[in-house]
Amino acid sequence: MMDPSDKRGARDDDDGAATAASKKRKTMPNTSFIWDHFQRSEDKKSIACIHCVPLGTTIFAYSGGTSTMTRHLRRKHGIFAPGKSEQDYERPPSSSSTTLSFFDKASDERVSDDKVPKPRHIKSHHSRHTLQWIQYVTTRYASLALDADLAALLHKGGGAFQPLQGAPLRTALLELAQAQRAALQTYLDAASPALSLSVHEWTSSFGVDAVVVTGHWITEDFEQRQCVLDTYVVMPSDKDGAVVAALRRVLAQYKVDVVGAITVEPQWHTPALAEAFPDTPLISCLVRQIDDVMLAALGVSMPLVLKARQLVVAQHDDHAVVVELDQPQHWWSTLEMLQQPSLATHPSWTSDEQQQLHALVALLTPAYTLLKQMASSSSAAAPPLASLVFGLLHGILLLLLKNAHAKPFLALLQPILHRSNAPLALVCVLDPRFKTLPFLGAAEKQQAIDAVVAQVPPKPSVPSSTQAPPPPPTSSWSELYPFDDPHAPGGGDMQMYMDSTTPNDLVEPLAWWKVHRHVYPDLAGLARKYLAMSPIATPIDELLQVQHHARKKDIPPALVPAYVFVRSASRVPELVAATDAAAAKPATSPHGRYV
Repeated sequence: MMDPSDKRGARDDDDGAATAASKKRKTMPNTSFIWDHFQRSEDKKSIACIHCVPLGTTIFAYSGGTSTMTRHLRRKHGIFAPGKSEQDYERPPSSSSTTLSFFDKASDERVSDDKVPKPRHIKSHHSRHTLQWIQYVTTRYASLALDADLAALLHKGGGAFQPLQGAPLRTALLELAQAQRAALQTYLDAASPALSLSVHEWTSSFGVDAVVVTGHWITEDFEQRQCVLDTYVVMPSDKDGAVVAALRRVLAQYKVDVVGAITVEPQWHTPALAEAFPDTPLISCLVRQIDDVMLAALGVSMPLVLKARQLVVAQHDDHAVVVELDQPQHWWSTLEMLQQPSLATHPSWTSDEQQQLHALVALLTPAYTLLKQMASSSSAAAPPLASLVFGLLHGILLLLLKNAHAKPFLALLQPILHRSNAPLALVCVLDPRFKTLPFLGAAEKQQAIDAVVAQVPPKPSVPSSTQAPPPPPTSSWSELYPFDDPHAPGGGDMQMYMDSTTPNDLVEPLAWWKVHRHVYPDLAGLARKYLAMSPIATPIDELLQVQHHARKKDIPPALVPAYVFVRSASRVPELVAATDAAAAKPATSPHGRYV
């Protein structure tokens, strides 16, 4: 006979097993549901939401629970756990919030419209999803319409994602662009940053050209910003005068009198542009000029490239080897193709061809490395590019001098540096990493330093009188060290700056100036102006992105300005915060009621 205590123990074990099984049954659906929307890290300690772009924006520590992740999916993406709906999570009327945030939405079935204050840009309960969809498509230059396949995929994740479509969606995009333009205008009026401009253009598949003017600036906290100011759609026959007209319209629209520099495509760096803006330094896009040189190098080696393409096409029958065919208009894609091990070591190459192939790869690789460095600097926290590109181009030139096969192309590379020497040398002076200008001659170096010193305002001199006025607040260390000539125009601060130790491989220039802006206040102001200059006209985030070049050509011309502006403004924290704040403020009718 079983002891009663054994029976109780058996019952306890059974109850424990039943409880564990019950818990397992309760957590299993949500657990499997989570992995449709989150990606686990290699160490399995954290998971990232695949809907938050770019991937890695939203990361949670993972220990087995799912409540935090399901709440994130519900609140931010409108995705509910299996068997759940929005009604299951609504608050009782007594605890309902009195305000509605920009991304909240009211249920038309449970809450009457007269009890819910509607933000200015909230048109329907689809608005949160509509904004998310707009951000998604503009970031990728994708089609604004939600195609059937993607809609089916989204419904598989819960079926709650329902952005507006058709004409209402286009209206929402245009209204969002208008709101962000107003926020940009307000920000520029209040902050008055030292702007530099860049202009680039691309041809649409609809037979028109889009001319895009972008503003670049450094904030007072020494953070880098860039945003499209406006986009103009013109006919190809009107493109010659479109750049000057676009620049003038932007300057008038945003009430900008002076810009630090204007970066344009090489074919636009003309006497007409210089005459239109006589006091503004002009910079030819360095990426376009490098592209021309690299394409010329490929043109000389075209028989080799054609054979490589034939080998790639022949390898397509071998499913174990996957080599992508290059895009002829993008030289770096040809380099990526030539660097594939299965192609570089193919037995079809003769010894002479293999030697030529290695020489061609050695010629293209330094410039490709520079492009990758630039493409990785597309975030707002990235260091300024102008000084980096200008300095590294000199390094590439020095490397190619040692390459016998590169000598025919040095005559094409050297003029690039000479044409950009004047403004970019000044940028390097104000970048602690390159301030010694080791790649320039003594005369050019001194000329650049003198040009910076000439822009530093002189120190105020004390008038000779019996009663000296009280000294102004100390603004730099040179005033506490009166052994230098205080009347030298910035010479004291400049000398101290040049003599300061800055390990160039460890310094992030904007962070350095943020710390030292009170030490060299006048030079810090110049640094904000010059470090904002862009060495390229092409958007940084579109470098090495072939799919972007193809997709944006298919955007309807009427939507191009809104697409480009919203895509750019969503990367500027000040504009995102201002737009959200404006949207969260309830709009009122003339009678004082919510509308």
